[in-house]
Amino acid sequence: MTALLFSGWTHALSVPAFALDTAELSLTEQREAFLDKMDIKDKDVLGFYHTTMKDSTDARKHNIKKAMKKINNEKIAPQAVFSYNKEVGNSNLEEDGWKQAGVILNGQLTDDFGGGICQVSSTLYNATAEAGMTIVERHNHSKSVGYVPAGQDATVAFGVLDFQFQNPYDFPVKVKAKTYKDSDVVIAIVRA
Repeated sequence: MTALLFSGWTHALSVPAFALDTAELSLTEQREAFLDKMDIKDKDVLGFYHTTMKDSTDARKHNIKKAMKKINNEKIAPQAVFSYNKEVGNSNLEEDGWKQAGVILNGQLTDDFGGGICQVSSTLYNATAEAGMTIVERHNHSKSVGYVPAGQDATVAFGVLDFQFQNPYDFPVKVKAKTYKDSDVVIAIVRA
């Protein structure tokens, strides 16, 4: 697994892509620690990815946690297609509990409802790519983001842009999505 920690929107940090209590853990040890926290056996993991929201605003963290809860434990049958927008819903609606936070709109950073949910879709994309899922629909942001390497993002905009993948296996898979310590965004694709 290769990943980097990113600070804010644009700066990469030269530390391992995992933040428990120590940076001395190897990437393998970091992965094992998160899987242990999630109560997942490594043999069941098809794909895994981690990003950080450590330097995010409280509103952005709220939206990330809300989106993670909506996709956690979603089961995808063999050959079925998972739609991020279908599971997360319309994040543009304040009345649904979404908060205003940074979004990229036409190449510019601005505040809007649901800011931060693309970090979840991007973390999910990287986990599904490692898991060998078939990518059905994915779009890059119009500007670089700081939480995944360039070209490894998956932007979403309800009703316009979606992230979708298909389970190519002959067994069901499940999305395990958790946040830890108000900083870690962790997603694993596992055998269901």
